[in-house]
Amino acid sequence: MISSRRITLKTFPEGLPEDSDFEIVDVELAAPNKDQLLIQVTHLSIDAFIRTTLGSGGLHTQADIGDPVTALGVGKVIASGTNDFQEGDWVAGPTLAQSHALMPAAAFQKIHPGNESPSKFLGVFGMTTGLTAYAGMARLGQVQQGDTVVVSAAAGAVGSMACQIAKHLGGTVIGIAGGPQKTQYLLEDVGCDKAIDYKGEDVAAQLDTLAPNGINVFFDNVGGDILDHVLNRIAPGARVVLCGAISQYDDLSDVTGPSQYLKIAERNAQMLGFTVDHYAAEFPEFVAQLQTWSEAGLHLSEHIESGIEKFPHALRTMFNGGHMGKLLVEL
Repeated sequence: MISSRRITLKTFPEGLPEDSDFEIVDVELAAPNKDQLLIQVTHLSIDAFIRTTLGSGGLHTQADIGDPVTALGVGKVIASGTNDFQEGDWVAGPTLAQSHALMPAAAFQKIHPGNESPSKFLGVFGMTTGLTAYAGMARLGQVQQGDTVVVSAAAGAVGSMACQIAKHLGGTVIGIAGGPQKTQYLLEDVGCDKAIDYKGEDVAAQLDTLAPNGINVFFDNVGGDILDHVLNRIAPGARVVLCGAISQYDDLSDVTGPSQYLKIAERNAQMLGFTVDHYAAEFPEFVAQLQTWSEAGLHLSEHIESGIEKFPHALRTMFNGGHMGKLLVEL
């Protein structure tokens, strides 16, 4: 028997999740049955979509009271009920928020960290991070040489990757983030051409100055007013990619939609939404390209919280703007 410490849902959050909405529970896990894996989790990915599982109305399955909170993770197999995985293999998949996971083997894929941290398979090569950014920029955004590209929540994990991918595809990139520290990060670490501080600057006025000929591609992680500001300034034939809407997740029963959507029709543009799982068949191709760019300098900073007990705090950090790059819990 293995003892697993997990974060379970105690109450459905109203607004920003608080520590009191969760409970830390220790459970005993048996040896894996046929086609199961027992995994020692090393890192958990903190993603905005987790908030949408903690109530009704979201794309993802709602968690029930007492359930472990949804999360993707990486870890090492310590016992296997299938010949497809061996003890010692590294895997990535839906571990949930727990220190040890007893899960169906079919839900996991082998990873090969080598000399690098396995957390890279939640970041640069992670489904909700690097692969999401690649699908949005390369497939939907179809960024081309000379495009003016704007990315919201650009200092976060997906945003940081989206900015760099757009640069590799030939775009001129304007990142939007909150606060001077984050705009400095975008310019000096991520490599954006320009950055806008939505907390301290007039976003609309800055977009007029920095993109006088209009915006060709917008990769949106935020929604709300920022989406409207950009829609009002899109160029003919623009591609607006809806990756997320973090400004709306606290109350999915009262989502505020864009008021400037008619600009899509007026300018013969497109607004496209997606979830990365629709591109699963192309993941090997995505990873191969990201690996090539990684060798050429593509990277992702990590903000790490230590200990499974920090999971609620880390989730709150995701929504209060307290991190840059990839937000992780290390166990």
